[in-house]
Amino acid sequence: MNVVVIGGGMVGAAAALALAKHKHRVTVIEAAPEVTSEGDWDLRISSVHLRNVQWLKQLGVWQHIRNERLFDYTDLAVQSRDGQRLHFSAAEINEQSLGAMVENNALQQALWQQLRAHKVTILCETKVEQFNLPAQTVTLSNGESLAYDLLIGADGAHSQVAKVAGIGSRGWDYDMRCLLAIAEVENELPSATWEVFRDKGPYALLPLSRHEACLIDYRSEQEWQQLCAQPEQVHQELTATFTPHLGTLNVQRFASFPLRRQRALSYHAHHSVVLIGDAAHSIHPLAGQGVNLGFADVQELALQLIEQPLTSALPAYERARVRENQHMMRAMDAIHVGFRSQHLLPRGIVAAGLAVVDKFTPLKSALIRKATGF
Repeated sequence: MNVVVIGGGMVGAAAALALAKHKHRVTVIEAAPEVTSEGDWDLRISSVHLRNVQWLKQLGVWQHIRNERLFDYTDLAVQSRDGQRLHFSAAEINEQSLGAMVENNALQQALWQQLRAHKVTILCETKVEQFNLPAQTVTLSNGESLAYDLLIGADGAHSQVAKVAGIGSRGWDYDMRCLLAIAEVENELPSATWEVFRDKGPYALLPLSRHEACLIDYRSEQEWQQLCAQPEQVHQELTATFTPHLGTLNVQRFASFPLRRQRALSYHAHHSVVLIGDAAHSIHPLAGQGVNLGFADVQELALQLIEQPLTSALPAYERARVRENQHMMRAMDAIHVGFRSQHLLPRGIVAAGLAVVDKFTPLKSALIRKATGF
């Protein structure tokens, strides 16, 4: 089967590799230049849960990521705005880690390395100029025309593939912004990630090494836009927020992005077009599940293509993934609302829920397993 993947990011590249391993002929079209992972940590970092780490190892990718761009985490904690704290540990489910922090560029670089090893054609700095869906061809900016049996849209939340296939979307803005910052910290960091909820929005830490961290701070769109115009104020705000937890820190660089929830109204069209990753669903980044859901899309799509013909595989893929993705999106919305609520009833429910989970070992273990993708 001839497969054309539009978008060579982490999810698109993973899909190309998974299908190439099943002997499909795959071409990846990527508009941006080829990424490199050199110098300091990039701001784009993903928390890859344990199941997907194991899957990426099976694909032969994980072993080729630069060691200095990986950091396993063994513990995870969340604290409500009223101070209730829930802690999860890999030891509670007899695992060595819950997952790993990985630089997006480093993971994408390792994926592309394996794509080339499996003879996948990669066309970077190339765009699709014309889609002919009835004829199942695409015409590229380099003048080349490609025929396909399956066209995969892995081209993000503003998917060109979804647009030309007539697939609409539904969603809304959270009127919040997420600021990411790379910081050096004086005190040695444990291999633990945590998130603290508060009135204006949560803040979180992703450990990158024993003395490097990614700091995450969610606030209103208006507040962060005003502060980001004055970098020294951003440094002051982050220092005030994180120093009580980390000790002395030095913010090296930062950037922010708006938060939006969006889902495609269909995951496939024209019997030969399918959407994966952010092209199909954009989720609140509270629990770092975005790329994990994208990798789960890839695994489900590859499985369905093994088990049945294309015409029935795509609807089966959609049925399986819409259900799971919608559950996760609703869970993130519930956390977003419940943990920030000003009202006593939701706050009481959150407090009671955390207490029950902490004391009921089977439930806690089940939640940890869910968080690690199992």
